[in-house]
Amino acid sequence: MKCRLLCLHKETNPGKIDRLESLHREYVAYVRICVQHMLDKRRYTLKKSEKQAFFPPSDKLTSQIVKNARDHAIQIVSTWAKGIYARKLQNTISNLRREGSLTEDEAKALYIVGKRLISSPWKFITQQDIGAYNTLLDRYGGNKPRVRSNLPMRLSEMTGRLEDPEEALLPAFWLRISSLEYRKSIWLPLNGNPYVGKASEVSKGISARKTKVGKWRFEVVDKKTWEIPEVPDNAPLLAIDVGLNVLATDSEGRLYGQEFKPKFDKLYKRLQSVRSNRQRQGLRENSKRLDRLESRLTGMIKTETGRIANELIRKHPETLFVVEDLDLRGCRGQKRFAYRALQTALERKAVIEKINPAYTSQECPSCGYVSRRNRSGIKFSCKSCGRRAHADWVGASGILRRSEDKGISCTDHPRDVKRILRERFSLRRNSFSGVGRSRLPPDAPLPLGRRFTTGVSLKREIGTASKSSSQSELVGLGRF
Repeated sequence: MKCRLLCLHKETNPGKIDRLESLHREYVAYVRICVQHMLDKRRYTLKKSEKQAFFPPSDKLTSQIVKNARDHAIQIVSTWAKGIYARKLQNTISNLRREGSLTEDEAKALYIVGKRLISSPWKFITQQDIGAYNTLLDRYGGNKPRVRSNLPMRLSEMTGRLEDPEEALLPAFWLRISSLEYRKSIWLPLNGNPYVGKASEVSKGISARKTKVGKWRFEVVDKKTWEIPEVPDNAPLLAIDVGLNVLATDSEGRLYGQEFKPKFDKLYKRLQSVRSNRQRQGLRENSKRLDRLESRLTGMIKTETGRIANELIRKHPETLFVVEDLDLRGCRGQKRFAYRALQTALERKAVIEKINPAYTSQECPSCGYVSRRNRSGIKFSCKSCGRRAHADWVGASGILRRSEDKGISCTDHPRDVKRILRERFSLRRNSFSGVGRSRLPPDAPLPLGRRFTTGVSLKREIGTASKSSSQSELVGLGRF
């Protein structure tokens, strides 16, 4: 399922737009009241049976819109409370426990209060524990959630319904929305979407949002799902790695998104410059310009990774794609954005397998030597055997070999993976010295083609790498 956007028709009656904006203002005002009421009462989540008696009534909104606004307020507050606990308070409680300011029982009670968002005594949780947690929340929680004026308006099936036109030729759809007037609806003409043919193709529930330039758009969810084809047991494997100077590289040596990286870096540096300038001025909230740059950057990544995923699936049908199970904490720039988007796009349309990514880009594909010095940017030069290749392809080939390696799993710590790889390299090196073998052992990576090698000198033989060739004959993945 995917989100589809429907926009107002340009011939929409201005009076209808005014009624829609009046409804939105009252909706945002009531959500703001509900959020503040929850914060004042120290309630961070509510049961369904408690909503009616807890929240103040609204004298302008209909009962169904009031329900939507209350659920929206609960979602805002609970999301904020869960995020504050995970990012700040959990570590704060642990530090206080190690310092001796909290006992084990007190820390345990605070953990449970923060994780479950408890606001009343429960089992061994006392009101004193809840008060202590609220004190920590006030001291370390930072800013409270704020409801902005551009908050999207949630419309349920009872308050917003998409219908197909019967006689009108201009709009592709009609959207019927409840208004502030009793038993009077707003009928809004909407432009079509190339992925939505009929109103029955979208699920119930619509989100109405006013963009930063003042235009209204309506987000619906497409019910059509992509059926992931089944792959046979002996399906071919293709490893995909997010590169440094390209968006992605596969284990066959193909590069994807070569022209995308300069465009991304230019926009990313521009965004970072705007953000740094605002931080120097002490401005915490994003500006309209910064929001536009972030939206543009996200759209660029999603569009390009979706195109690459479609191209991979079209060129390699019934293929098992192998990707890294990366922990992206601390990762910045293109790699962080691209990996998540590319993996999500592949997961929706194809079968993927995740492998342990430890040292796949530092391991030599010829001799198995592992070292951080092997790689420098897009250049890979093995410090043991002298193998030279494009670093992004080395990473993709390492992912492919790791998928067939039964001795290393995703749960293994990188320290253990490095120990295993070094032991294998030592055994392989000892088998060559003294015994006089003229070929690699069966479990070693096989020599690869000349087109994957770059910068090889004619006078020097590159160990177990591909055959030497002159500089003018090199046709590798890139020239250094």
